[in-house]
Amino acid sequence: MAPLFSVPLLQKSFAGNGFHGARRWYTPRSRRNWSLQHHRIRIPRPMVDRFDLSRVQPQKEWWRERRIAPATFFGFPDVTKAGLRGGSVYVEQMDAVTLAVLTDKCVQEDVWDPEIWMKFAWRAQQLCARTHEPDLCYIFRAFARADWFDQNLLTTYLGRLHRRLPMFQLPDVAVLLEAFANPRFRQGEYLHRSLTHMGLLLQHRDDASVEDLAKTCIALRDLYPQPEEISTEVKAGLQLLGEALLLRELSELTPSQAVHVLHCMTHWRLVNTEQQTSNAPADLSWTLARELKGKLRNAGKEKPEDLAVLAEAMFTGGIRHEELWEELVTNLEFEMHRLPASFAASAAYAASRFGHRGAKLYSNAGRRLGEEAPKMSPMDCAYAAGAFLRGPASVAEKVLRGAIGERILELGFGSFDPEALTLMLNSLSRAEPGVWGVETMASSLLQEIHSRLHELDADQLTSIVRSLGHLQPEVPEVLKQVLDHCQLKVEDAGGISPRSLARLCQGIAMQPSTTLPDASERLVSLIPQVRRALEAKPTAVSTAQIFWSYSRCSFDERDAVLKDADTRLTERAIDLTADLLLNLVEAMEAIGRTGWSPSEALVQKAWKFSLGVSAPRKVRCSFWCGLGVLAWCRFSSHFGWFRVGDSVALQLQVGSGAICASSLVGLESV
Repeated sequence: MAPLFSVPLLQKSFAGNGFHGARRWYTPRSRRNWSLQHHRIRIPRPMVDRFDLSRVQPQKEWWRERRIAPATFFGFPDVTKAGLRGGSVYVEQMDAVTLAVLTDKCVQEDVWDPEIWMKFAWRAQQLCARTHEPDLCYIFRAFARADWFDQNLLTTYLGRLHRRLPMFQLPDVAVLLEAFANPRFRQGEYLHRSLTHMGLLLQHRDDASVEDLAKTCIALRDLYPQPEEISTEVKAGLQLLGEALLLRELSELTPSQAVHVLHCMTHWRLVNTEQQTSNAPADLSWTLARELKGKLRNAGKEKPEDLAVLAEAMFTGGIRHEELWEELVTNLEFEMHRLPASFAASAAYAASRFGHRGAKLYSNAGRRLGEEAPKMSPMDCAYAAGAFLRGPASVAEKVLRGAIGERILELGFGSFDPEALTLMLNSLSRAEPGVWGVETMASSLLQEIHSRLHELDADQLTSIVRSLGHLQPEVPEVLKQVLDHCQLKVEDAGGISPRSLARLCQGIAMQPSTTLPDASERLVSLIPQVRRALEAKPTAVSTAQIFWSYSRCSFDERDAVLKDADTRLTERAIDLTADLLLNLVEAMEAIGRTGWSPSEALVQKAWKFSLGVSAPRKVRCSFWCGLGVLAWCRFSSHFGWFRVGDSVALQLQVGSGAICASSLVGLESV
């Protein structure tokens, strides 16, 4: 209990010569109850008098010392509001984790203040030697996405990444590959080492989750295109990722992740191409397509851009899942008004290449592209032209006379890159005859291409040659210069794909003899490369195009190419679509006049597929089958396979109804 009287207090007074003392004979109330918890509870607070933390362990109360109190004791200020709030962001007190979080937040919130990023770069270099994964990868990715190029920062972090790379797990490698999507931060040697480490992880460890595998696939997709050496490693890594994903539960992936993984496999040409060395990417793509069925409505509401990505993936990979495609088209019609210009153009282009001719999709796409026309890039204009020029003439004229045509004229062909020029010429070559403005625009485009031939690679030049085969320009000098430059590029490239070589042969063979009298000589000069391409087992489409092209050649040297193509087509004739099957039969009929006869096996398969007996659904019972039979009859008349009075039944389907016609073919044996 507190004493009643306190120790006397003395007060000195020096007034005059005297000394006066004062004594307080009581203890004030504030001094009596300072240690009580409550005025009605007489028990003192525990350890108040017996223990003083500040005396026994003064370091435990460091915040009481004003000189060492951090300014960030209550957290760092919001960097996204630094422009409004002002003051310091306390970069000098950030550790690696805080720096990784804040740099990534600035990227997501579109904060591009140079002063802030300069301080971030300064602090990142200070902490580099003490930074470990995953913070190291996140910081490097943030600077790459912000495109803040500092040579000292790049050199420092590449060295640290090289030092810590053997300790990376698959999620760390995925983040690093996302950073390498920026070509300014991508170094070939470090990309090669990252891909090698990723391959080792996939081969020797099996603990990666399905989400980490999907993120790695998406990161690799953004690296396209790459040089041949890097492309080989990327494709090998994607095949390992495909095999690993097939062993996981793919239903755990969100629809958005499944769409982007599917797009990655088709974007790197691992599905339905000549370079397909493993079945894992194709199996994974079809499995994901089946998983996506019934999920596109919700996916389109959350992220409509994924619908356009899926359309491009299905067209590029040749994934003809009819039910999924119908669902995709329906949702594209619903969500087209929400798509940006680039996605709307690519979705319409993929639909046109897939064979869709529904008016609602194209009308919605045209309306949206008209609204977003000022934002369209040259590549978007090329995609939009490719989408609408393949349709009816009325739709094509609306494109050339409307907002898209005005945007093309506003940009000018001089602003188009080589890829956009190639796609634009291909689009104009597929328009129906007589469409307004096609010839004028094609002539201007050809003039621009002719002046920039040195900028085009071999694949783009072969596509241009085939487009000129459809357009058939009346300028032999320009055509010959383009062909000479293309053939020279093909010879220098060496390892050109069979698909590109087939386009070149087809473009040469389509030119009339009056414009290109040396077409046969040009085809003969390509025979060594064509034979090497046929030995690589190309697709049936490329082989059929080569066969058709050399059926127009008048020299005997073509026989070796025709024989190789005959052997390949016998194996893969079932993969031909109806129009290509018709072209094959017409080529066999044309080449029969010159005395060269195809093999019996190819003849039998072409006959069965033309009649639709054992053809796949995309060929059987189609209108093209009837035309194929008529061409077959002309072809067979040269070999005596039909007699007078032979009856051929043609079953044609028009819409939903079938028309059966029996015609007598009066053909005399040769």
